[in-house]
Amino acid sequence: MVLSKNLKVQQLDVKGAYLNGKLTQAIYMAQPIGFEDDSGQVCLLIKSIYGLKQAGRVWNIEFDLMIQKYSYQALISDPCTYILRQGKDFIIITI
Repeated sequence: MVLSKNLKVQQLDVKGAYLNGKLTQAIYMAQPIGFEDDSGQVCLLIKSIYGLKQAGRVWNIEFDLMIQKYSYQALISDPCTYILRQGKDFIIITI
């Protein structure tokens, strides 16, 4: 097997990834410690936060919609792996 001299392997971390998912159902939480105003009111979340069971899933949905806009296709065998082919060249992204 011959590997291209232009082969590059890179990795990155998406900072605050779980904070970018848009929630589709109503989720309420108590006022955070230090921000209580003794009103007894709760907060309606618009976007996900760390610690929510849904956080990973809603971020993955958001990522999937965005990456497909750039012509990446999810593999049938692994929906968390995306590929973009341009001639003989290709890019693979795994989540």
